[in-house]
Amino acid sequence: MVIKHSQDWGRESIAPSDLVFALTDSGLAACIGEGHQNVVVTGGDMWRTIGAEGRVVVPDETAICLPIDVMKVEIQLEDESILSKIAVSHVVLRRANIRGGWLRGPVIVVANAQFLGEWDVAPRGHPNDGRVEITQVDRAMGVRQRMTARSRLRTGTHLPHPSIQTQSVKNFVWESADQASTILWTDHQCIGQVKRLSIEVCNDQAFLWM
Repeated sequence: MVIKHSQDWGRESIAPSDLVFALTDSGLAACIGEGHQNVVVTGGDMWRTIGAEGRVVVPDETAICLPIDVMKVEIQLEDESILSKIAVSHVVLRRANIRGGWLRGPVIVVANAQFLGEWDVAPRGHPNDGRVEITQVDRAMGVRQRMTARSRLRTGTHLPHPSIQTQSVKNFVWESADQASTILWTDHQCIGQVKRLSIEVCNDQAFLWM
């Protein structure tokens, strides 16, 4: 059930005996992909987003249960092969072989979690609202502007900015508009060079316990 504005999120209940534990966002995604629904996450961006730091969950004892959405990602790689992935926190697209990394070229972040590492990249997002937050950095954005935006990302104050476009969507499709190679990451894991991808938000795919 997708959460609505001002609605309470989660419930207190007895933690099930079949809990599995995930240390990272990619580990959480793997657990969900393997069919596990009840998960305790102990690190990563989703862990930080739900505020689970310092909390200990014991099976068959009282804990808080939070439903989350996930991203179903269908990827066409540069060799034309098709790959399906589950992502829980974020999907990142950036041009390959650009000197200066994120300081150069276009960047797209699709976020289900609020945080991306040390950055508060999607302060308006929520991991159970049925949507993802898209942040797109224009290729023409200068290095000095990016340095300033980077310092503000720590506190989520990088918006609004004329070179950073945002939107909240249920589905997202991206396709390379030119011959430049683009690298894809999901939950901090590098997938490789891609030509096309689509993202579908799947509601209530897992329950995080804290």
